[in-house]
Amino acid sequence: MTGTVQDALFGDPVTVETDDHGPAATQDPREVARIVASAQEPGFLVVERTGHVLRVDPARPGCADAVSRHDGDTVVQLLDTGHLRLGGTHHVHHNGSEGPARSVLVPKATRDMVSRWDHLRPIPERAPAGQPKKAPQRSTGVIGVDVVEPGKALVILGTTGEGGTVLRDEGRYRVENDHGALVGHASSYRAAARLLARYHGFTPGPVEIEHEHRTYRR
Repeated sequence: MTGTVQDALFGDPVTVETDDHGPAATQDPREVARIVASAQEPGFLVVERTGHVLRVDPARPGCADAVSRHDGDTVVQLLDTGHLRLGGTHHVHHNGSEGPARSVLVPKATRDMVSRWDHLRPIPERAPAGQPKKAPQRSTGVIGVDVVEPGKALVILGTTGEGGTVLRDEGRYRVENDHGALVGHASSYRAAARLLARYHGFTPGPVEIEHEHRTYRR
């Protein structure tokens, strides 16, 4: 287990362990439906600087709580695919810290999709235990994200030889492959790196972000 420097929840860099191998995409419609329902009530917030997902605490206005890694990964997955969207910025208190975070919105198309699942047929049950699973994809290893200037980063997927570019685009991030073709949009540099890994057919490894424009000022 090794350490790497990442941004803290609302700002100052901290050292964290790098045994985080990125989110695993869920294919379970029950889980998607549950997260969509939670996004509507009580609601989620995303700390844009770090990508951390928080759950609104309805009993404490202006406060939020951390979500499980699985729920956070699923929120990021649905943001990346456009089934959820980022909304306005709010000042939020969490675990002794405070700062800005953006609300998570549920588009009408997503609400209609979940409603169709609920009314047209029962949402499929999880696969029975012991059922053969699909072979895991190859891992990227450590994904390097080099922020070369504010709002622009280059992504290198470990030793795979693949990568792409991330550009800030109206509050979100536009993700492009090495040839400049659009891959999709993400909520943070970390989510963009994972999106590129899945685009190239890999399981995302841990993400290390380096802000070169801060280190090598011209």
